[in-house]
Amino acid sequence: MDNNRREFFRLWFDDSIEGYVSVKGAELVPVKIYNISAGGLGFYSKVSNALNESIICHFKVLEGSFALAGSIVRKIPQKDKEIIEYGVEFSVDQGTSSELFKQLNYYQIRQRKGLLAE
Repeated sequence: MDNNRREFFRLWFDDSIEGYVSVKGAELVPVKIYNISAGGLGFYSKVSNALNESIICHFKVLEGSFALAGSIVRKIPQKDKEIIEYGVEFSVDQGTSSELFKQLNYYQIRQRKGLLAE
């Protein structure tokens, strides 16, 4: 039995992409995003944030720029490294989710055809 509860396909990047997060309106903190779906994303950061913390994730996928609200649902400190792995679940409207899904789909097609310069 498959325990994958995800509603959306998840796009894994060959190389992490640059992004930023902000918590409670604080300044933007640079992060490395390693995967994204229309429902959330995974990133690495040197900054410690609390589990269930509300967060805004800023990133670009192809022609789309996004600033999406969500909450931290996973926090895993990496052994022997000064970084923390996070999982974020987005809290967005259907229109925003659809636009992100479309950009991720286009990205995945280009990724499979080797048409990206990541």
